[in-house]
Amino acid sequence: MQNNQIDRTINALIILWALSAGYFAFADLQTSVAIVNENSAWAKFIQNFGEVPGLLVLLLGTFAYASSVKYDSASKKYVLLPFLFLASVYLLYHSAVVLSNGLRGNYAFIIRYRFLFAVAVFFLNLIVYYFLVNRRLKLDSNFNLFGKVTVALGISGYLLYVQPLKIIWGRVRFRDLDALYSNFTQWYVINGPNGNTSFPSGHAAMAWMVLPLILLAVNKSKYLKMFLLAMIISWGIAVSAGRVAIGAHFMSDVIFSSMWIIICFLLLLKTFSNEQTALQE
Repeated sequence: MQNNQIDRTINALIILWALSAGYFAFADLQTSVAIVNENSAWAKFIQNFGEVPGLLVLLLGTFAYASSVKYDSASKKYVLLPFLFLASVYLLYHSAVVLSNGLRGNYAFIIRYRFLFAVAVFFLNLIVYYFLVNRRLKLDSNFNLFGKVTVALGISGYLLYVQPLKIIWGRVRFRDLDALYSNFTQWYVINGPNGNTSFPSGHAAMAWMVLPLILLAVNKSKYLKMFLLAMIISWGIAVSAGRVAIGAHFMSDVIFSSMWIIICFLLLLKTFSNEQTALQE
């Protein structure tokens, strides 16, 4: 994807984002009232497993980035490497928690064996990082780009955007509103930390974290790339729609997550692709 194509896509997304934000500043509540069905089977599936693909892509990207970095300075050895290792431990452990809850319908199993899970995940990651760092797996340039973009997207798109805003905004989820909807607030109202975390949507953000997978198909056939992109977009839309349909979020919640992650991905793709091209020249 050329820089001018990326710029045009970003500009179009920003316009779409602004129009959607303006519309749902007035239509958020009415939309949820019209479509929410907390017994929806497909929306429950999204609730239980919607984060898993994104978590696994983040884990794979973290491994790829850890393998491509040259640990030739103190900051890389004692700051970057421990950060990547702990991120991998968290991602693998959280994936196990989400899968356990989704399959069993509660957290009882994972809570009962949480210490064993934590120890197993920790040592499994130690083994993986031994091979990644000491054995220096040789990855092609596309896989290295995938690793860089994925890690940066996880930090800038999710860690520094979604999670802090959830706490700061304090928006009540639709399914937690009172019978008269008197505690409903528009997306632009900052309520402050109060335990409510509707805005923005974490599930929607995590769904779009699979976007970097398209980088692994850069040198593949046009039809494979088109199919993969269609699957990624379909998944992102399905998860976003599912979170609204089950009453966990409003439309504006998923729009602000989705647009931010997609735009961040395009900006990171442009930045790292230019860097990679400069190094090869």
